[in-house]
Amino acid sequence: MKKILVVDESRAVRETLALILGRDFVVIQRPYLEKESLAYSDEEVDLLIFGAPAALGGQPSILVRIASQLARPVLFLIDSRSMMDIEQRHERMDYLAKPFNPYKLKEKVVRLLDRTDFASRSLPSPRPLGGAGEFSRYIEFPYLPASASALAKRFSLTSLPILLLGETGSGQERVARALCALNSSAGPWVAVYAPAMKREYLLGLLSQRFEWEQGFSQKATLFLGGLEMLDSSAQSGLLGFLAEEEDKGRSFWTLSSSSVDLLEKVYRGEFLAPLYYRLATLTLRLPPLRERRDDVPALAICLAQEYAKRLGIGEVSFAPGAMDRLCDYLWFGNLNEMEAVIARTLATHRKRVIGPSDLVLGGVEGEISLPAIVEGGSGQEAEEIAQVQTGPEERETPVASKSGNGNLAHSRVLINELAHELKNPMVTIKTFTQLLGDRYDDATFRVRFRETVANDIERMDGLLESLLVFSRFTHPTNEKVFLYQELQQVVEEILPDCAKREVGIRWGRKGETTEVLADKEQMEYVFKNLLRTILEQTQPKAEIQIDVEEQNKVVFTYLREGDRINPLTHYLGLSSTTEEEALPLRILLVKSLLERNGGGLKVSYLEGGKVQIGIELPLS
Repeated sequence: MKKILVVDESRAVRETLALILGRDFVVIQRPYLEKESLAYSDEEVDLLIFGAPAALGGQPSILVRIASQLARPVLFLIDSRSMMDIEQRHERMDYLAKPFNPYKLKEKVVRLLDRTDFASRSLPSPRPLGGAGEFSRYIEFPYLPASASALAKRFSLTSLPILLLGETGSGQERVARALCALNSSAGPWVAVYAPAMKREYLLGLLSQRFEWEQGFSQKATLFLGGLEMLDSSAQSGLLGFLAEEEDKGRSFWTLSSSSVDLLEKVYRGEFLAPLYYRLATLTLRLPPLRERRDDVPALAICLAQEYAKRLGIGEVSFAPGAMDRLCDYLWFGNLNEMEAVIARTLATHRKRVIGPSDLVLGGVEGEISLPAIVEGGSGQEAEEIAQVQTGPEERETPVASKSGNGNLAHSRVLINELAHELKNPMVTIKTFTQLLGDRYDDATFRVRFRETVANDIERMDGLLESLLVFSRFTHPTNEKVFLYQELQQVVEEILPDCAKREVGIRWGRKGETTEVLADKEQMEYVFKNLLRTILEQTQPKAEIQIDVEEQNKVVFTYLREGDRINPLTHYLGLSSTTEEEALPLRILLVKSLLERNGGGLKVSYLEGGKVQIGIELPLS
């Protein structure tokens, strides 16, 4: 199964893409991080989906430059549909505007992967854990239940068509590769994935192999992945293709996979009965991992040994609490999800004894970074793309000059950031809505739909409410404000939200007598929006430290989750304007109000992923 790396600043967008593509591909999620490479650990990915930051969305030359320096094709997610008409195209890149149609997304993903297949004249094949040629392990226990393993071994002795049924992530293709490896007369492996199972594509793919491999025309193993996604015309085309090739004397051992019961689709008239019975002479069912609770310990240990060896960690074991947690987990992503969890856990902690709190379940902020994809250049390109520099431990965004009327230097920055922050939740809402018809009977999907849409609507509502309040502010009135007392009231108001995210508030220096001259109502707005933005970005179970200095300053320090406040543009050195664009909308509004009141704001990025935001106001 092919691997897709999704890099986007929005966790909601990343999880939405994983939901859409997770049935057909292994999806790896990463936020923006400030390292040096786009490589995924020591493994390769087949496609990068890159959520282009707002500052890059209108600069196609930079995106083309990024694509040209990557070893894999890239699909850029952009905020503006106007980018779809740009002329600068690269054969291994494409664009998709937010919010996108999930079916359009799949179409572009398949097209990019297919284009790469033909360009490289190579066929898709998964990379096994231990290297090429070791596929046979995937029909052994614990990868398969003992009963399914015994049946698979018997099936491998035949040349009858086999249909592999199992939920997403159950390892259908790995099992198919193992069957092929065990059958001495299987012939060369050819894999095709829906919705690319079209007659013209199949003929082109096979004609390439006829030219390269002597004897291929006698027999081959044809793997057909994702049959449930074929529409009626594709089904008819596939059936006709198989019949035509058989008439030409070309023999195929067909191994197919589906994540749904195709026989039920036959009964409903959604799948051609002749095609089903041609492909499903033998059926091997791969049960979901949540139904194999007793097998989880053996499988977890097996996967841990493989990845520990690759990472050079040594012998790895699980504490009883960690193993209980693995056994109780529902594993909707099945074997693929467990493999990802084990790999992430070992790569993150590099410990030989894994405890319950060490397990990295669900979405994770990983080790992928973006700056190194932009290197050098000359002339105009050198001006557009600055080489990433390894700076000192602390990097600071300069304080913007105070404008007389308190407006931002460029109103486009505010508009651009507003559009960007509204587009991301719109992606999840639109996607879930469009998938609702197909997935309504899935109780887990319905729960996730309700929670995700509710959270995104609440987020957009809060954002728009902040803008409305901001728009009502006029010239500030100068009055005495005690910083500590004002901050303390706001902190008490957000404590329930802190408890939900398991984030603590720690007071450093309180400066209870520090008095400044500012508009009290506007300062309340500043502290509320600043603290809520910091809370959203703080890593769960971490702390926000607040220091009220004696000299009219307040400093907030926290450990960020990912690099949401500091996206790629900060490291490209594009301009001071783009550094301002790197700030979230609420921070831009806060910055503007502080400047109206004669103050300023400074963001510093410290070693270890910490962020420090300092504000300064005139003394009374």
